[in-house]
Amino acid sequence: MIPPPGVFRRIILTFLAIGVAFTVPLIFLYDVIKINWRSNMEIQASVGEQEGPRKWAPADAVSFESPGLPHAGELPTNPVPADAVSLARGKQLYGYHCAVCHGATGKGDGSVVRFWKADAKPPANLTEPRIGQQTDGALYLTIAQGFGIMPPLRENLSVRERWDVVNYVRTLSK
Repeated sequence: MIPPPGVFRRIILTFLAIGVAFTVPLIFLYDVIKINWRSNMEIQASVGEQEGPRKWAPADAVSFESPGLPHAGELPTNPVPADAVSLARGKQLYGYHCAVCHGATGKGDGSVVRFWKADAKPPANLTEPRIGQQTDGALYLTIAQGFGIMPPLRENLSVRERWDVVNYVRTLSK
């Protein structure tokens, strides 16, 4: 049995009219009805911002931090000899990380200092005698933890690289 002509067209138009009649009010009532659509983010385990302490990593986990900072009150000793390799590496690292503020010669006249406010404290002059009187450990901690507005570089430089920079900074005050 074949339906008479125009029936399919009427059926399609009827479904379309009913669909529009139900969809248009839902668009305007979206904020009123507040349908809670569940997503995968809602059903997973999560940790709130103020929940208890985080669990420690397993003892055999690979450390992602360097063991370069000593206990409180202790100054580390320099395990890296100031040989030609260390001084060359230190000079290169100093150029990347320190020279923009302290300058190429360590006099505190780096390229970014001219953009600082007039009342800002200038970077340290690394050629001064007071810097030469500091221990290697004190310089190392200053590089690792920062000082004043100087940012900490412990995430940028490994332990060995920090000691190389200390060895190079020693040559600036000579």
